[in-house]
Amino acid sequence: MAELPYPRLALIADGFTDEARAERAVTAVQAGVRWVHLRDHQAGPDAFETAARRITDRLRGVASDVTVTINTRLGVAEALGTGLHLGWRGPSVAEARETLGEEALLGYSAHEEIEIEGDRVPDVDYYFFSPVYATSSKPDQPPTGLSALRSFCRTAAPTSTLALGGITPERVQACRAAGAEGVAVLSGIMEAEVPVAATRAYLRALGELA
Repeated sequence: MAELPYPRLALIADGFTDEARAERAVTAVQAGVRWVHLRDHQAGPDAFETAARRITDRLRGVASDVTVTINTRLGVAEALGTGLHLGWRGPSVAEARETLGEEALLGYSAHEEIEIEGDRVPDVDYYFFSPVYATSSKPDQPPTGLSALRSFCRTAAPTSTLALGGITPERVQACRAAGAEGVAVLSGIMEAEVPVAATRAYLRALGELA
């Protein structure tokens, strides 16, 4: 199995400015997650940065090797020394790379193959491709399916792709077989009855837990 510069399981900690949601992300890291992506579209700038600073300190206290990425907010990523995840809105990849440096982990949200051909997307380290399956977080967006994931992974290579959207532990291997290097998970852990058990199920499916 090829070595990656980041873990194969990314937790999308959506709504992390809520303390109960933040606690679930911390619990997942305690259970073995080593990549937490901080996202909260509803939070204002100050609330986002305050909560991001607090949870990043907590996560790094639990696991010194945890990878943290921030969704679109370049100033927060710069202040906290984290990675940054981008999309069609927000700063460009070029601006983010210039600000954060060549060593920073940069990712991009992709939904169609054409997105990786534009001038906003070169020089990223990974893609989140979604939604592969139907997902409650994007009920109005039809799933792309495994064929589209397979095609995207071929087009994106050598940049790695993580599959996102409706990924259950049982679907991990199908996504890997389609070319995804890993998976990104939101509700599968953040909404799970037992986040620890859910985390371990994903890690086992990825071959990272016996």
